Amino acid sequence: QSTGAGSLTPNPSTTLSWVGDLVQRCSHLERSLQGRERVPCLWVSVFTDPEALLGTVLHEAVQSFDGGAQNFEEFTFQTEITNRDKDHIREAPHEGMFLYGIYLYGASWERTINESPQMQDVSPKNRFSQLPVVHVTAGFSQSDRTHCLYRCPVYNDRSMDGPPLFFLDIFNENVHYFKWSLRGLCCSLR
Repeated sequence: QSTGAGSLTPNPSTTLSWVGDLVQRCSHLERSLQGRERVPCLWVSVFTDPEALLGTVLHEAVQSFDGGAQNFEEFTFQTEITNRDKDHIREAPHEGMFLYGIYLYGASWERTINESPQMQDVSPKNRFSQLPVVHVTAGFSQSDRTHCLYRCPVYNDRSMDGPPLFFLDIFNENVHYFKWSLRGLCCSLR
């Protein structure tokens, strides 16, 4: 049984892309540690524990809440998918945080100039699409959900092991949320 040296050497193109990705992640983490003013939009998949990062959003919301004694377990994430790329964000939001690096599986996100962005059926050759920047805040859960709002689970990775990190509120006018639910529409960090 012969094992050639070629079978043990890694593919150079794969190794170079992995190293390039690692350098980008390290650079982003280094800038992130200098404060939100320096990095107004966070690449969520860079962090090894994105739940802790998202926990800061809940923590800030509870601290800034000036109501009476409430059950803080009712605080949930509230999300809005913006129509902007990470490069177009110049300053951090007053509440919550801007996140990018979230990928949508089972549909595509179409940005239009004059209309609000919408989810579309995915083409057979594209299995996923990257979402634009997502604004994540926290507040009391809202019970007035409409039939056009789909709460899309966002998982740490595509294997979907464990509970979702949070749910994206995706509003698609004139399309019932059952359509996306039956397709198994979900998001993951990449």
